[in-house]
Amino acid sequence: MDTIKALQFYKILQQVSLIGVSILFAKIGLSTDAIGMYELLFFVGAVFTFFWVNGILQGILPIYADLNEEEQRSFIFTNYAIFLLLAIFVFILLFFCESIILPILTGQTTIPNFNLFIIFLAINLPTYLLEHFYLLQKKAIAIISWGIFSFLGYAVAVLVPLLINNDLTYSFYGLIGLAIIKHLWTIFVVIQHGNLKWSQTIASEIFKVSTPLILYAFIGGFPILFDKWLVSWWFQEESVFAIFSYGARELPIATAMAGALSAAMIPQISENLKKGLGELKSRSTKLMHLIFPIGIVLIAINHILFPIIFNPDFKQSALVFNVYLLIIISRLIFPQSVLIAKKETKPMLWISVVELLINVCLSLILIQPFGIVGVAFATFIAYLFEKIAIAMVVKRKHEISFSEYTNVKWLGIYSFTLICVYVFFTT
Repeated sequence: MDTIKALQFYKILQQVSLIGVSILFAKIGLSTDAIGMYELLFFVGAVFTFFWVNGILQGILPIYADLNEEEQRSFIFTNYAIFLLLAIFVFILLFFCESIILPILTGQTTIPNFNLFIIFLAINLPTYLLEHFYLLQKKAIAIISWGIFSFLGYAVAVLVPLLINNDLTYSFYGLIGLAIIKHLWTIFVVIQHGNLKWSQTIASEIFKVSTPLILYAFIGGFPILFDKWLVSWWFQEESVFAIFSYGARELPIATAMAGALSAAMIPQISENLKKGLGELKSRSTKLMHLIFPIGIVLIAINHILFPIIFNPDFKQSALVFNVYLLIIISRLIFPQSVLIAKKETKPMLWISVVELLINVCLSLILIQPFGIVGVAFATFIAYLFEKIAIAMVVKRKHEISFSEYTNVKWLGIYSFTLICVYVFFTT
């Protein structure tokens, strides 16, 4: 198995574990308010971490190949040190500013298990590096092994204590234990493959490439966080937040496989542009043949599936999820991989600023007549704009046409069919 398929498998495991735990929460009778509180904790954590985690992880991918063996060893330790320092900073910020942060983000003065959650978050953050270290070293089996342990471990750590004690507090103790083991595994790999030497030159290069990507990730990922914040503030009910959160998810296999393909193709395009573009077009076409049919079928049957898979309280979540399935269209377009491979990241930042404005404005407009479904539509439109704009930059600045890395015919056929099915089954 090559590293692209291994990383896709890893991402699928991640999504399956998250969705699986969500389903079991509903099935074992956990109240929608309790589920909403659990989702709020991870929402708060995401606000303070998703942008720099994603930005740095993407930024390191085109750097590694240009380094010699000794520099690569320093690269591994330097990245770990950066993540560790940022994780400590996030913990300190959340611990001392809880009384300020929670009311602003959630409308709540306190959330149960907040302190346990931020301990888990700080310990777990540096472990996000490991699958990318394995990717850069082309260790497919290691990626798979790490994924099985991490995400099977997540399900066990959360669900077993809950089933025994019927209290989410014990689940967070389980998550802290899992994070400690994952962190020790990460340290072992850093010691084994790194030279425990901080390199200011490498750190500077990482931040030079990653800073626009961090800002891009923040602004690009902000729509989903803004949607949840808006729903939390607009309705002021944990149950509504839970219903929206359960629906406001992209198709797991789509985000997993598309995200893995996008990341894995960056170093390949960087090494050989023509070959990399051809490989991206071929692999993305295969992904269309897999993902679009699944999305089309799900839109047709989600109104039946959601009450069965979760419980009848989550019937409205299907309406939100159907809108998020339309995001498949933008998810299977990969101009960002080309720009990042060319180390041309600043245009993505400005595009994401416009995307943010589109999402915020449309969310505020559409929530009044359409409720939580209107908020979801704002995100779909903003995401589609982002990919179209990036593709235009790729064409203008690098003279790389959209058709060089995208199968335009199949994208058009599948997109048209997906939209038609949505209109037929939801209007």
